[in-house]
Amino acid sequence: MKIIFLAYRDWAMPVFVTIEKHPKVSKCILCKTKKELLKYNLLDFDLIISCGWSEELGEEITSKIPAIGVHCAELDRYSYGTPIQLQIIDGITRSKHRVFSFTYDKNSKRAHTHNRLYSHEVDLDLSGNMKDILEQLTVTSKVLFARFLDDYPNISWKQWPKESQIRSARKPNDSILSMKNFSNMTTEQLYNFFRCLEDPYPNGGIEDEDGILYIKEVRYKKKVK
Repeated sequence: MKIIFLAYRDWAMPVFVTIEKHPKVSKCILCKTKKELLKYNLLDFDLIISCGWSEELGEEITSKIPAIGVHCAELDRYSYGTPIQLQIIDGITRSKHRVFSFTYDKNSKRAHTHNRLYSHEVDLDLSGNMKDILEQLTVTSKVLFARFLDDYPNISWKQWPKESQIRSARKPNDSILSMKNFSNMTTEQLYNFFRCLEDPYPNGGIEDEDGILYIKEVRYKKKVK
């Protein structure tokens, strides 16, 4: 198989090395931008694999070549962007990491406009600091893509259970708390808020009339009652 691997995040780069070594893969090229991707004749390749990719592919690409990615949420409400942050803020500590199929739908508001079809999945633990979670994304992505390639082209697609609830993607200004919001949150809520915004993401902060205090890393210990 000839594969184009789309990735630019640090945690996704080791996944490229794993895909490159897969027995079914004869050629695997890395593209870090859509501009790089469009330099190639897509008809010369068999599959696009994206990992931690946040840019839409669009019909110009998905009409020419099958494309898959990984999505780190079990519930459909988190299909609209920033799924890790929203799940952690909502108190979710156990989720799923899934291989999904890219499609193009100009009317869709979902991130990557996937059609809620997935093939392979593994459990995903959202506890701990962001460093721990990203290390887990690296490992689970390796497992998921390896399994997909092992089974390809005999892939069994499943329907992503649809929900009416939507959690819209977070915006940069959502990461700054006012003193009023800060004082109304529990220590566990604050822990979840700030840990999901640790490096490499723009850090969360607390703002008053004098300035903004940014929180780079947090620890939390729950009291035994």
